[in-house]
Amino acid sequence: MANQSSDGGRQVSDGFVKIGYVHELEPANQFSRWVGDHDLLVFRRNGAVRAFSNICPHFGGPVGYHQLADGKFTCLWHNLQFDAETGQCLAVAKFKLREYKLLIEGNVISAQLVEGPASE
Repeated sequence: MANQSSDGGRQVSDGFVKIGYVHELEPANQFSRWVGDHDLLVFRRNGAVRAFSNICPHFGGPVGYHQLADGKFTCLWHNLQFDAETGQCLAVAKFKLREYKLLIEGNVISAQLVEGPASE
């Protein structure tokens, strides 16, 4: 039986937790969602579905409040911009958004919220 997280996310395998559905990406090609202690920004760009932390490393503002534009996400609070390919802040080199590993099975999107130890 799958484990339930406090918000209803379901553990599917290898630490992956169901976070949403592909159809939720319509019409804006993105959505954000809290799953446990993780605020996720899930988006589709160039046909690929990816997920970054939705928390700006500057002061914790929401990065995905505004729609992706010109390949960048812009934090709501201080307008810092982050590259959608790398998660790197374009103004402050030490700021980078965490990327989450995703698993897509049919219409279900799952994310690996906590990475396990590196295998040797």
